[in-house]
Formats: sequence, C-alpha cells, structure tokens
Amino acid sequence: MVDPAVGGSLTRTFVVRVWEPPEPVWGQGGGLRGVVEHVQTGASAAFESTDALLAFLQTAMDPQAGSTGGAS
Repeated sequence: MVDPAVGGSLTRTFVVRVWEPPEPVWGQGGGLRGVVEHVQTGASAAFESTDALLAFLQTAMDPQAGSTGGAS
C-alpha cells in the first residue's frame, strides 16, 4: 500500500517557467520573471518577482484560499 503523504493526494505539483532578458540592460535589475502553473487546478499566473512567485505558491497550497490566480 502506498502512503498518500509520499507522492499521493497530498503532493502539490507546479510548473514554473523562468526567463531572463538576453542581455541585462544597464541600471535595470534582472529580477526573477516567468509563469507558474498549479497542475492540479490549472490556475496560473505571470510573476515579476520572487515575492509574487512565493505568494502564488502559498495561495495554491492553502486549502482555505479562494482563487489561486493573479500573482504578479
């Protein structure tokens, strides 16, 4: 029998696509940018900072949370 805590229903899976500009522009930070998708619900959001990515992940993992979209 498989323990559900190991790869079962408690597993959260996300797809994160990260990109960066080909050449950093002088004076502009090359912050983390990309798109994150929660595989189970299909909710996704574009993000332009580490804080926005973490906010999406925390919302998606909170069973009391409403929508998981909209992190930017």
